[in-house]
Amino acid sequence: MTPSAKRRLLGAVWTIGIFAAVAAPAPAPAQDKQAVLKERQTTMKQQGRDLGRIKGYLDGTADQSAAVAAATDLTRTTGKIPDLFPPGTTGPSPDGKYQPKPAVWSERTKFLDVQKAAAAKAEALLAAVKGGDKTAVRTAFIDLGKNGCGSCHTGFREKLKP
Repeated sequence: MTPSAKRRLLGAVWTIGIFAAVAAPAPAPAQDKQAVLKERQTTMKQQGRDLGRIKGYLDGTADQSAAVAAATDLTRTTGKIPDLFPPGTTGPSPDGKYQPKPAVWSERTKFLDVQKAAAAKAEALLAAVKGGDKTAVRTAFIDLGKNGCGSCHTGFREKLKP
């Protein structure tokens, strides 16, 4: 191999290496990862509180305005779920009770499809709550819980043993 061919080959190898390094998703730095895990858990707990406020409306212990505020918040938080699961942020929740399954990243399209379905169900719940028909609210509430939140938790969340 001539010296000029060796230089071209070495240049090609370096170019490929640089492009591979730039194209590969970088794992989150440890400090950022912990912040993401904390925000993820905080958001999920807020969603639980929002669902509780809507349940309170259904049970007659909360008024419609509280349920509208909670449903509005659910539409916001379900929309940001993809941002809560960036590459490199696998690991247990800060309370140590749950962790995402690897499928969140290995089956990303499926994960995003489930998230989009949950977001649409949250929007339907908001519309029902604004309408004030408790039968419609109950139907949308159950649908979001079972086919929105439940689909994601079943397919993409793992409960950890204490």
